[in-house]
Amino acid sequence: MRSEASRSETSRHCARCGSKLARDNAAPVCSPCRRVPKNHQEAGPRFGDEFWAEDRLRQALAGKDMGAVVRAYRVHPAHGRKPLPQADVAKWLSITQSQLSRIESGRNRVRELDQLRHYARRLRIPPELLWFDAGDSADEPVPPKHAAVVLPGGPPVPAANVRTEPALAESLLMTLKQYITTDNLVGPRSVLPVAAEQASFANGLLAQSQGHSHRSLLYVAARFAEFTGWLDQDAGKLQEAMAWSNTALDLAHEAEDAHLASYIHMRKSNIASDAHKPALTINFAQAALRSSETLSPRLKAVALRQEAHGHAMAGDYEGCSRAIDRAFRYAADEPDDESDIARYCTPSYVEMEAAHCWVELGKPVKALATLQQGIANWHADFRRDLGLGLARLAVAHAVADQPEEAVAVARHSLTIATDTRSHRTARQLRRTSQLLADAGAHDQASQLSRTLRTTLA
Repeated sequence: MRSEASRSETSRHCARCGSKLARDNAAPVCSPCRRVPKNHQEAGPRFGDEFWAEDRLRQALAGKDMGAVVRAYRVHPAHGRKPLPQADVAKWLSITQSQLSRIESGRNRVRELDQLRHYARRLRIPPELLWFDAGDSADEPVPPKHAAVVLPGGPPVPAANVRTEPALAESLLMTLKQYITTDNLVGPRSVLPVAAEQASFANGLLAQSQGHSHRSLLYVAARFAEFTGWLDQDAGKLQEAMAWSNTALDLAHEAEDAHLASYIHMRKSNIASDAHKPALTINFAQAALRSSETLSPRLKAVALRQEAHGHAMAGDYEGCSRAIDRAFRYAADEPDDESDIARYCTPSYVEMEAAHCWVELGKPVKALATLQQGIANWHADFRRDLGLGLARLAVAHAVADQPEEAVAVARHSLTIATDTRSHRTARQLRRTSQLLADAGAHDQASQLSRTLRTTLA
């Protein structure tokens, strides 16, 4: 007769449903579970305690990293010799396969509580194993499949089967235009929360779309991710800005949209320049130009002005000048497409960006006239950027040893920065104060510094 220990060692249960396994079944799951397609459902299957006790999965949960948890879940021995396909798990989580890949690799961290709860529910992780409040433990409702509506006394009405993705994509793009207008006027503070929410909403739609509608939604999701990255950048959150830009770039590649991918590479270059990383700024700008034969002239111009910024930060006057000259030539071409994402990169825009480069290179006199003329002709709809332009002009005056002019211009910029809370503008104003102090204009520097502390605190 076998001992209790012996019986315990030979008694095995299905890692999915928990039922007792047959003696001749060497697999970790029972026959009924093996016959169920892994990707047929809206959420992961229910697993028993043995599944969640697996060492790698336990370590991932203890590490409080949802990306590691999802990865350990997919490669769990209970699934057999092959891991669960990323595409299947991505559908359960209502994200794309490329997004799941970034999450598992650690490039994108899942930090928002709502997202953590959503992933935990879709994977059916026991609440007691989580490092956060799981909220309502009930499963999330699964949206019903499209079905015809049957009216009393009448035939079925097929309206419920009509796909709404094309109209929804267009509606979301109109919403994005409104957000961009608001951002131009008052900065990122009021727009950032809703833009991030819309970006997540657009991502969630991708799992249910297909064909041409899927590609349209990929474009929309990429645009919202890029814009949210821009808002984070202007708010001074550069790490978050780069994460959103990485998301946007993956979506643009998935949509096979070379123009949008180029633009997002340029945006990554812009974030790198804000982080004062010249080599990375140049590398991202050159990546934006790799398929230059297919890009619009304005797209080339906006990438080249970023390359110029990188050279300016590196102190390379010749490299900066060459990039600026090329940017001018391309910006002079009128865009053929009204929807060109870089159509704002006009010759006057490049001229203002070039002036900023001249200041970086220690040639403020060359920049002053350009900055003054550009600000005089500034469009009222771009108020936040007017504040940045004024702050750059204040820096130029400070570098040119014109302290009174620097303080006067900085005050005008500060009026706008108080409303917009643009981190980029605030950084230039603080730089102005430091430059004045370094030049010996201590009274003006102290006055500006004190005003900045009280106004932008």
